[in-house]
Amino acid sequence: ANGVCIDAYDIYVECQLGLIMACPFAVHVALGGVENSGGVMLWSFLCPMGAAFFRSAKESLIWFYIYMSTNAVLLAWDIWNAKVQSEVISQVYFLMNIMGCMGVVYSAVFLFARELEREYTKSEEVLLNILPSKIVKRIKRGEFPIVDHVSGVTILFADLVGFTKASAELHPNFLIGLFLRDIFHAFDELVGKHGLEKIKTIGDAYMVVGGLDHSDGEEKNRRRRSSMELMDELPSHGDSGDHHHPTSIMMLAHDMFQELRRINKKYNLDFSLRIGIHKGPVVAGVLGLKRFTYDVWGDSVNTASRMESNGLPNLIHLSSDMYQAVDGLTNDFEFTCCGKIQVKGKGEMTTYLARPLR
Repeated sequence: ANGVCIDAYDIYVECQLGLIMACPFAVHVALGGVENSGGVMLWSFLCPMGAAFFRSAKESLIWFYIYMSTNAVLLAWDIWNAKVQSEVISQVYFLMNIMGCMGVVYSAVFLFARELEREYTKSEEVLLNILPSKIVKRIKRGEFPIVDHVSGVTILFADLVGFTKASAELHPNFLIGLFLRDIFHAFDELVGKHGLEKIKTIGDAYMVVGGLDHSDGEEKNRRRRSSMELMDELPSHGDSGDHHHPTSIMMLAHDMFQELRRINKKYNLDFSLRIGIHKGPVVAGVLGLKRFTYDVWGDSVNTASRMESNGLPNLIHLSSDMYQAVDGLTNDFEFTCCGKIQVKGKGEMTTYLARPLR
């Protein structure tokens, strides 16, 4: 529905710009030139000006070329129909002055509009680096605060083992400005590669979530209907529709170990990574008035964090819910049951360790 409205609006604006351009020139011709029409064609200049403010600088430039070209054609037409030489000279000077003044005014407007677009693009890029694109669209539509209940997401916590101790021994420009920078840059690229959502970094810890849905209510209903139709065509297997993001999270963890080994070798360091993953429902959204960020809350987040803190270096610690979603990945991981362990705030839990095979 939104796409149809936007298309209709674009068509409406283009039609209005065309009429603003064409009508004064048509009156100019109908009345017989500059003097007889009282310079009515000057109103056509509102077309490129309006395009600069309400469309884009690039589009306004096209309209300005059309405006100047039409002026030149009408000048030639007036000269052709002039009866005496004095009329030719006066009309030439009149249109030359008009076109010169309009050119100077439009140049200033064009440069202003182009700079405004550049600054807007920069601010959009910054905003999209902070919030998911669909969340940004919802905020722009006036939907704030945003609170979404999402079931069956996959949450990963990763922590660099020994980083706190190293921060007291190594220079911060080296440890933070080089090593940790490269680690987070590499992890960000991996998150994008696997189609997941980076939530935040907390010190040297890194949090990722898979399976979040940023759509509004109408789009959610449409996608839910499409998913149900697709599931009817597929054979029954475990988590079915949401089975892909647990797998993506596991492959992300696998790649994170590889990237850490590469960056360790680059800086001659020996850090290891501890990863914990859980699958369950969360509340996701944007709250607050200042410096707000997109975040997730709930018991599932706490469980994933406990999986990480109770895990072992270079291994992936899984809750039983997560293990049931990925126990078929035996070609990529070796799974080991830890039995029932005591987890702070959760009591006894059956957990599993996954060791990457490649």
